[in-house]
Amino acid sequence: MSTSLSLSAPLPPRVAVLDDDQAILILLRQVLTDAGYATRTLRVGTGAHDVLRLLAPAALILDLPATADDDIRAWHLLALLARDDHLRRIPLIACVPDDGHASDRVTALRHPRSTLVCKPWTLDALLAPLERLWSGDAGAHAPHDAT
Repeated sequence: MSTSLSLSAPLPPRVAVLDDDQAILILLRQVLTDAGYATRTLRVGTGAHDVLRLLAPAALILDLPATADDDIRAWHLLALLARDDHLRRIPLIACVPDDGHASDRVTALRHPRSTLVCKPWTLDALLAPLERLWSGDAGAHAPHDAT
C-alpha cells in the first residue's frame, strides 16, 4: 500500500494589528483578510506584548497617537517592541500623525524594521509595505519609508 503526500498551499503571512479603536480593528481585519493575510487584531494595552510573543506574526501594524500623553499604552508597547530581541526583528508598520513629532519618536526608539505610514492613511498606503515584504522586493524596503 502506498501513501502519497499532498502539498498544500503555503499558509498566508500572519499580520497583527494593534489599535485602540475597535472600528479600525474591524475594518483592517476585513481588508487584510481579503488581501490574503491571516490577521489577528489586538487592542493596545495590557498583555499585548505577551500575546505578540506567542503569536509570532510576520508583520505588525501599530497605531500611534500624536503624543504619549494621548495614549501612553501604544508608546509603551513600541518601546517594549524595540527592546525585545525577538519582536524587534518583525517588520513594523507604525501609523503616525503627519506632524513630524511622532515620526521622530519612532525613529528615536530605533525599531530596526519600521515603516512609517502617516495618518490619515489610505488602505493602499497601509497595504503597500506589506506587499513589498512578500513580493520578493523586500530588499528594496526602506527601514523608515514615510508613505
